[in-house]
Amino acid sequence: MRRTWRWGALALAVTLSAVSGSSVDATARKDFVRYADDSCLGEDEEYYVCAPWRLSLRNGKVIRLKEARVFTGPGRGARAPFALSPHGSKAAYFRLKDGALVVRDVTTGVARAVPGIKWPVELPLQIGLSPGGRFVTLRGDHLEPRRVLDTVTGRTHPLPALRVPWSFSPDNAYLLAYEGDNTVVVYSTADWSVVRKVRTPPGALHMNGTTIAYIDRGHRRDGTHRIRFVDLATGRPAEAPLEIPFGEEGRWLLWDRAGNLDLLTRVTESSHGDLTTFRWRRASDDMRVLDTFTNRSRDEIDVIAGLPDL
Repeated sequence: MRRTWRWGALALAVTLSAVSGSSVDATARKDFVRYADDSCLGEDEEYYVCAPWRLSLRNGKVIRLKEARVFTGPGRGARAPFALSPHGSKAAYFRLKDGALVVRDVTTGVARAVPGIKWPVELPLQIGLSPGGRFVTLRGDHLEPRRVLDTVTGRTHPLPALRVPWSFSPDNAYLLAYEGDNTVVVYSTADWSVVRKVRTPPGALHMNGTTIAYIDRGHRRDGTHRIRFVDLATGRPAEAPLEIPFGEEGRWLLWDRAGNLDLLTRVTESSHGDLTTFRWRRASDDMRVLDTFTNRSRDEIDVIAGLPDL
């Protein structure tokens, strides 16, 4: 099945069917991480930070990542930074034995250290990971500007105060940052120059660096969420909106290199008490379900692939 969206002069052909018969593709998809967990349930029925990090995969397996730092210091309580790439193929963490910041490919097990970066690196509270693991975003606290770290060169690129990294294009060529008041800024990561500055809600940035998709939660009586598309070059809608299935709340959107748009939702009817059910859908393929999983909503220290902590 193919669907073609025409955005102004741009005709974008979206290939919606996955390539079959490829063992590499099958392995990569089954090894994607749903979420990472470093918590245990105590006798008092409260969760606390515990080692090691555990990666929950889409195939149901769990990887115990013993080499990753869990605690910021002696004793329990403060969690060390950890991140997953948007689709869950990569993980970033500080290695316990030597303090190196490491990007691990979960599909192959290959890990590489970021040059010149050692623990502690100004003790960031959160880190984020771009598609393919090229860039790591660093956040200290709400008073500090965010920074973007190139994991290949080790160079750090600070962003202006109050400007928040929101999404990378799937090839890492562009970064979309949000500075509040419905204003987004698009950078070229080749030289960190500003390509565009537009008033629009922030969203997932397409490979072309021009199109974004965002979730419109609105205030409609029916409670239905919608996906809207914007051409940043014109500031106008790029395509008719897509409706998110009833009973699901849109949480995040991701493009891939093939032009597929994936949607992470919270399934309201299956989320209750201490449990939250998430669902991945291929939004550009009639909302086809890709994966559904449930984790603990009361545990606030899970790292869920595709759901960044901004």
